[in-house]
Amino acid sequence: MKVNILGTYYTIEYKELGAEEIDGYCDFTSKEIIIRSDNENGVNDFKSLQKKQLRHEIIHAYLSESGLQSNFEHANQWGHEETMIDWIAIQFPKILKTFEEIGCLL
Repeated sequence: MKVNILGTYYTIEYKELGAEEIDGYCDFTSKEIIIRSDNENGVNDFKSLQKKQLRHEIIHAYLSESGLQSNFEHANQWGHEETMIDWIAIQFPKILKTFEEIGCLL
């Protein structure tokens, strides 16, 4: 699957990540988003976790394509402040619902 992020196409792939301590990642150099396909930790609602992780990685892609790939506190490790990324990824569905309910989208 491909997704358009501010005019740049990213490939989304689901891969087994085994014992790696991540549920996905965004590689802005290769324009890839990778999401864990194996439920290594036995998460009860694994599909919800995958969706949240996909939102998380898409936010990383948007920030990278906006020129912000290395402008945050974790620049030497990941490039973005992970708390902010998680907050947006987790709260976005609720924010979207609110925006739709009151009709303030474009």
